[in-house]
Amino acid sequence: MIQIDRLTKRFDAIHGIFDVTLRVEPGSVFGFIGPNGAGKSTTIRHLMGLLHADSGKASVMGHDCWRESEQVKASVGYLPGEINYPQDMTGEEIIRLTSRLHRTSREREDRLRTIFPFDTSLKVRKMSKGMKQKLGIVTCFMKDVPVYVLDEPTSGLDPLMQERLIEWVLAEKAAGKAILMSSHHFPEMEKTCDRAALIRDGRIIIEADIDELKRRSVKAYQIGLKSEVEAQALADKVGIRDGRTVTVTVSTSDELNALIATLTSFEVESLTSGADELEHMFMEYYGEVTS
Repeated sequence: MIQIDRLTKRFDAIHGIFDVTLRVEPGSVFGFIGPNGAGKSTTIRHLMGLLHADSGKASVMGHDCWRESEQVKASVGYLPGEINYPQDMTGEEIIRLTSRLHRTSREREDRLRTIFPFDTSLKVRKMSKGMKQKLGIVTCFMKDVPVYVLDEPTSGLDPLMQERLIEWVLAEKAAGKAILMSSHHFPEMEKTCDRAALIRDGRIIIEADIDELKRRSVKAYQIGLKSEVEAQALADKVGIRDGRTVTVTVSTSDELNALIATLTSFEVESLTSGADELEHMFMEYYGEVTS
């Protein structure tokens, strides 16, 4: 559904994207992960026919994203990273314009309005970031199309709306849609994505199934003990002590089960986990490349 082959766009000697290749299949969500300026939005702009590549190719449903951008835009629901609607239009006016342009279903529109409610009578310039994001989500998904491209889709949303968007994306995936999602919100990536790529300095440095990425990740746990003596005794076995807290890292379920068995001999007062697995993986690879 989405196919990018060795896409390259040089802005100068070090900025741009270089030999980016990825595929997004029907009924799947592909996560696009990377720090700011890594090349995520530049890649997405090529998909939407907004930039012309120096070399390589981007296509959606077999249509070249630059030469056949009209057909591509008709097949794609796009949520940009920056919501930039005309400031003096109301939310209702933008929704009605979207409906006329794309001949959307009123039933689908009403469902989206219910799930992502906001005051549509307000002008865009008076909307909060969260309201603008919900307007972008509604107008993006009003188009019942086979492909969606979402650039930081949960930006500005409260936790309830984030969960609702995750549920909506999962339902669209189950309906056979192909979804490319750029995000820094790692829990949503873990919950929705089948596969992901990490991009840095315009180059993809790793791509794999989400489960495989999580298996490669090391998970950190902070264990609070009753005394520093107990903490030192545990640290001598499995971790690093800081006062009464011991940090332990595990990379497999066997290691986690062994840790749990070890803790039965100690007076544990607290147990907390560190970063989400996908976030920890991201930091591992980001640090690995920059070191």
